[in-house]
Amino acid sequence: MTTTQGSARSGAAGPEPVRWVETGWDDPAPTALRAAMDAEMSVRYADVEDLFSTLVMPPGTAWLATWVALRGEEPLATATLRWLGEGPGRLAEVKKVYVVPSGRRRGLAAQALRQVEGTARALGVGRLHLHTGDLQPEAIALYEREGWERIPVFPPYDVLPVSVCFTKPVPPP
Repeated sequence: MTTTQGSARSGAAGPEPVRWVETGWDDPAPTALRAAMDAEMSVRYADVEDLFSTLVMPPGTAWLATWVALRGEEPLATATLRWLGEGPGRLAEVKKVYVVPSGRRRGLAAQALRQVEGTARALGVGRLHLHTGDLQPEAIALYEREGWERIPVFPPYDVLPVSVCFTKPVPPP
């Protein structure tokens, strides 16, 4: 388990300390956060929710790292890095970036991206991809603010009419 320190922006009371902990994909904290994300997104995407069931991670998916922000023992945010393959420049995908409602607007999503980007850099990944949906304008704004560029929708997300995809190079260490 790897731990890094961070802070979540807050009001006049000052920063609230958070710890970023590298866990496994199946660890209870990111699993609970992903379940909360799925519940929230099922409301936003109710009209196309049945299409999401067609998306299946390929057998043997390699989860490279899952990061969780903890305040005490409370999980606040998560992001995961998934291996996509050697290809040009070694490619990975950022998955399941999520911040609980009580942790939003404190910089945790940007910190989550930095955690997975740091892992990608350490592993020699040259480029990251990610997928979001067009009903998540706050996510789209975050990715654009953090230097991600829109790209054509890549499989398996091309079956979803709401898909928006991004890419970002990972500079070497």
